[in-house]
Amino acid sequence: MNEMRKPKKPYIIPSQPEVLIEVVKLLDSNEATADSLVTIIKKDISLYSAVLATANTPVFGGKGRVSTLKEALMRIGFNKMLTILRLLSLKNSFSQALDLDVFWEIAAEVAELTVSIAKRVSAGSSDEAFSLGMMHNCGIPMMLEAVKDYQLFIDGIDIGRVNAWLDAENDIFGMNHIQLSYEISERWFMPKNVSNAIILQASPIKKLGLESSENEPVKLLLCSLLLAKDISNASRSQSSVAEGQYDQNELELVLDFVGLSETDFADMREEYLQNLADRKA
Repeated sequence: MNEMRKPKKPYIIPSQPEVLIEVVKLLDSNEATADSLVTIIKKDISLYSAVLATANTPVFGGKGRVSTLKEALMRIGFNKMLTILRLLSLKNSFSQALDLDVFWEIAAEVAELTVSIAKRVSAGSSDEAFSLGMMHNCGIPMMLEAVKDYQLFIDGIDIGRVNAWLDAENDIFGMNHIQLSYEISERWFMPKNVSNAIILQASPIKKLGLESSENEPVKLLLCSLLLAKDISNASRSQSSVAEGQYDQNELELVLDFVGLSETDFADMREEYLQNLADRKA
């Protein structure tokens, strides 16, 4: 009897490039230095240039421009640099016809907000918060790459509520961008808390079990991300890779879990929105 075969997936999760594998091994060895990391990254000129450019973006820019990769590493930090390398490597694996500039901009903005919020509501890892913010929707470019009509899908529907968006993707394409984001995070050996927080985005907030402290580190990461996405959404009008939204009563559950009142979050939100507006002015 022939075994039933699973339907072939319309996508292939790209493998990590050799340079990225070498960087991960070096960081895991606890013997990494700025000089040794520079030596590895220089092997891939496209990554080298992209990392240097990223260090001079508003999110990381600081007071002055950096002109060398070593300066960039010292400014950004080794672990955040690893996340940036992952996203840049993923970006390089896609067709050059894909315009991912807006996707990159939103990811960097959400990552910055997630780190800042996480610092206010928990004592967890800011590196994990940054990784989650940068990679939480990394399945969107893969959907654009693998599915011919995905851009038309985004342009033609009201993305609106997160779970309605995912349900529509599942119905039409047999997969969704959160599922792909999780598969990428697992294939590329992201921290387990980050991968778990990524896949929990697909669950309705009411079903996350926020009434209990079980699995608290992952829930705090996820809640920091959800609040960051709410603020990022408010800071921009329309985008082809916009974030899905949550109902106000759902966000209230998130605020209760992280210990913020609605007034506190409203003040925080206004502060962040003003900072983002000043930067974009």
